[in-house]
Amino acid sequence: MAHFVDSPRQNFFSYVPCVTFASKQHGVKEPRIGPLIEGRQLQQRLYYGIEVMPHTDGIPVCLNLNRLLPFMPLFVSIAWLAKSSWDVEPLGRVDSLQLAKHLASKIPVMPHLTLYRLNDERLDQFLDLNFSNVLALRGSTIYENQTYAYSKTIVERAKEKFKDKATVCVAGFPEGYNIAEGEPPDLKIHLHYLKEKVDAGADCIITQACYRPEIIIDYVKKVRAAGITVPIMVGIAAHESFKKYKTIEKEQGARLPPRLHEKLAKMGNKFEKDVRTDPHLIRNLFVRINVNIICQILKADIQVYGFQIFTLNNFGATAGLLRELRQQKLFGGKEMSRRIQKIDYEIFTLNI
Repeated sequence: MAHFVDSPRQNFFSYVPCVTFASKQHGVKEPRIGPLIEGRQLQQRLYYGIEVMPHTDGIPVCLNLNRLLPFMPLFVSIAWLAKSSWDVEPLGRVDSLQLAKHLASKIPVMPHLTLYRLNDERLDQFLDLNFSNVLALRGSTIYENQTYAYSKTIVERAKEKFKDKATVCVAGFPEGYNIAEGEPPDLKIHLHYLKEKVDAGADCIITQACYRPEIIIDYVKKVRAAGITVPIMVGIAAHESFKKYKTIEKEQGARLPPRLHEKLAKMGNKFEKDVRTDPHLIRNLFVRINVNIICQILKADIQVYGFQIFTLNNFGATAGLLRELRQQKLFGGKEMSRRIQKIDYEIFTLNI
């Protein structure tokens, strides 16, 4: 999930959400994503959410939900841009929160909140905005003297205030939280803290992107063995360029397996040398990578049916992924269950 540091600072008072809703989006009957996820889990149906950033290169993001039809996301989560948001007054003027308020009338929405320079007053201000969902994150950006060290604090305070009237989600890290910090990942410690957050009231886990389905499957099994039973959604990154992939690889530590990394690098080099190269080659590769991940997880029968698409505001790549999932007939109940066992999805079919 994204919790980027952006610069330069934006003029939050001029932020105007740019959203086109689908014609059938008339309102929200259940704003909490917790009950919605539980319903899909019981149905054993593939479902997804999307994560967006409030702006791209300093310009407010334009989100056209018609591009995601006919199968709409269960919810939209909105990244928290730590360094440009921590001191905005009033808090409700933060761009991600303005976008969240705009979306909330038509689709369930989940703003992120990180610990960067967060204090009691700011946390109270956030909770007083009365969002029905929040993704509680430590965040990759740490301030030396910040008040809070663990995202469990957000979970505890949100549950104390809202009880079951709001859903609180937390992050999961299949490859270990500290992988991006250059330290050997300690999954045992991560699972300890994860269980503390769930015991404090967290309703759902959303994993960081990981490109190795076998690692994700093993992680889910270890989470369950630790006595954690809340639903798990698997994070999927929708990349369109080698440059963006490398940025996320550096920030979060998630790296493609060697063969795929080599293929991606060749595509990136080819595009740099010849502008006539198909600009969608990398997008299509990641579509196939992500569909393969989804297929392998569904085949593993680990009761994971939800996937969170980290769009990185690459909505063409997101639409392409959804289109391929439809073509593989993976949206649907019993039909999906029968279909998934027959799929032998091949990633390496794109010529470079």
